[in-house]
Amino acid sequence: MVHRIHQTLRCQLSGMTTTHKYAQRLQAICACVLFLVPGLAQSQALVEPTTHWAYASFFGTGWYKINDERSAFVLSAAPRWTFGEANIDEQGNRDIAYTLRMPMTLGLAKLDFDDIPGIIDPDNLATASLNFSVDADIPVTTRFSLRPSAEVGYGTVLGESDNAFTYKTEIRSRYAFESGNLDWSLIGGLGFVGYEPNKGSADDFTYVAAGAEFAYPVSWPRSKNDQTMLYWHVRYTDFIDEIEFKSGIEELDSVANYWQVGLALGKEREPVSFWFLKFDRLGLAYNFSTTGELRGIKFIFRSMYDL
Repeated sequence: MVHRIHQTLRCQLSGMTTTHKYAQRLQAICACVLFLVPGLAQSQALVEPTTHWAYASFFGTGWYKINDERSAFVLSAAPRWTFGEANIDEQGNRDIAYTLRMPMTLGLAKLDFDDIPGIIDPDNLATASLNFSVDADIPVTTRFSLRPSAEVGYGTVLGESDNAFTYKTEIRSRYAFESGNLDWSLIGGLGFVGYEPNKGSADDFTYVAAGAEFAYPVSWPRSKNDQTMLYWHVRYTDFIDEIEFKSGIEELDSVANYWQVGLALGKEREPVSFWFLKFDRLGLAYNFSTTGELRGIKFIFRSMYDL
């Protein structure tokens, strides 16, 4: 089955941790980044989306298809609660960390930054969904760990009878290394995602992913106390079923895989604070097909290993 997917942005507002005063520098950087969002959204408004809205919890913030005549811009957030800390001692005693997440999405019928009152108008709401996810961070050795997860949810088109149950199962792995001040990891993933609508046919897809993630401490000029971490990663994702990305008004470009490269900044042992939100790190990642075409832009808030 061909799955038509168009993803422009991904923003999972997760990774909320303890409060800290740090991040004035990062706030300025992120403010500049956020100013790019209106331009990105407006540039994509001319391109009819092809992704079904039921995939919003997995793909995150972006444009989605409701039906043949309507589309929506979906905002995604995923608050989380973690219980315990993943750890394994020299005697092999193992502690497992469990995380409960509640991915939520809200779809807007239009996203016109020249009409802010129209954006926040209740009549502008198009879709809504609520999901429940649980995962376990399991240390196998001091360097190697596994993270299986399962998620179910329900979403609906507001004001209409269309609704869908969604599901996802995934397992990620991480093998960590150290080389001087450089910490790096090999990260893999295997997942299955789908939805069951009350109207029409069910749909799903399977994917595998592999990548590497790096972290290196950097120092700002005239700063002796703040230790900033520079994070970067590269990831390759292969979809078992061929996927079609919308690349123009009339064109569909079929791809079966893409590369992602990302760069982010964070604090070594503290969260990054930005307004009332707190994240492990803040940055941007770019998705490219193997032919070199840009497939999407997403915000980075956590490690690739974290869900």
